[in-house]
Amino acid sequence: MDPQPDRPPAIDPGEHHPPSRPAEPLAAALHEGAEALRRANLAAGHGLVDVVEVYDALGTVTTLVDRLPPIVLFTQRCALARGTTGLRDDSGRDPGERLLEFVAVLTLAHTALIGAARSLGRSHAALSHIHRRPAHT
Repeated sequence: MDPQPDRPPAIDPGEHHPPSRPAEPLAAALHEGAEALRRANLAAGHGLVDVVEVYDALGTVTTLVDRLPPIVLFTQRCALARGTTGLRDDSGRDPGERLLEFVAVLTLAHTALIGAARSLGRSHAALSHIHRRPAHT
């Protein structure tokens, strides 16, 4: 778990990445989802709960992870759609090589996310069989 403070991240003026543009519908939706996950991580940092009670939360996490691979594939399609026309690599490497590296690493991420979603689904199914015994009065 990676608890994060309740403040915006510091901006490094020397950073060479273009700023994100949350006004775009896709980026805005992803920013919103990332913020919701940050709040969930903060809530999870406030002590333990009964394992039976985390069933619904685990189902939600499973769904979230299961929905990540299509975004990764979308990113790959965007990277390959127009080739390297008009692109440059600020380190001097060939932009085509950099795009191939980018797509290859995304392929690894996509595979890992599919595996994670399957594992989470199996753990959710296993947890569905665990219940508290009724208290006898």
